[in-house]
Amino acid sequence: MSRVRIPILLASTILLLALGSLSEQTKQPPKNIPDFELRGIDFTECACTAYGCPCRSNGHPTHGACDAADFVFIKQGHYGNVKMDGFKAVVVGDLIDKDHSKVHGTIYFDEKTTPAQREAFSEMLGFMFAWNPPKVDGTKIVPIQFTESADRTVYTLTIPGILEEKGVMKRDQSGKPLHTVPAMDLWGNHITYVDNVVFKYHDKGIGEWDLSGRQANVKEFHSTKAMWEQKKMLIQHGDMSGTWTAKQREMIKQSGMKVE
Repeated sequence: MSRVRIPILLASTILLLALGSLSEQTKQPPKNIPDFELRGIDFTECACTAYGCPCRSNGHPTHGACDAADFVFIKQGHYGNVKMDGFKAVVVGDLIDKDHSKVHGTIYFDEKTTPAQREAFSEMLGFMFAWNPPKVDGTKIVPIQFTESADRTVYTLTIPGILEEKGVMKRDQSGKPLHTVPAMDLWGNHITYVDNVVFKYHDKGIGEWDLSGRQANVKEFHSTKAMWEQKKMLIQHGDMSGTWTAKQREMIKQSGMKVE
């Protein structure tokens, strides 16, 4: 076995062990996680109804299961002493399911990520998915290509031969994004729905679909350890009942957003 492959295999093993040991009922970060502050963008597409994803408002997916791809690009930040600038990864699979035992996914790390960054991301995923982190079927190191147009309207994501995504954001005459709503999300408390122009996935032996035209959203985020410790995340107060909980409604009103 070559020396190049050893760190990748060790990182994958650490990732699987870290996520596999997490409680399904965890709604806050473990006490021993390091300080972190992250800024970036997340682009998510899934099988739910366009502009109407029930998962973001404390409900189950439109179809009971949710084939999805959740991409994150950390533009700047740190997790403990690990610098996360430029980190890119996509989690693909049934990421939310009415049957919790079926939740699973494959993590695709950009080829430029380091083992330390991948281990840091595994810890974050564990508590950010709150009550039900996905069972990780495996990890792959791949080239990930992400673009955001200069006017921050068109977003594309590509893993050559595996994943193709394109989303287009609608804005008003002043340039303000339309369709920004409160949401249970890993990185913050709101999302902006976008047109799902393309959402195609094909990885032999893992999964295949064409869900173009379904749900897609984008969000810019600034996420910190303090937000999770102080339980300021909507996802920490969810119960998947299908409607916002009283605490979530209170938080949404305090943020100046409308409770839908």
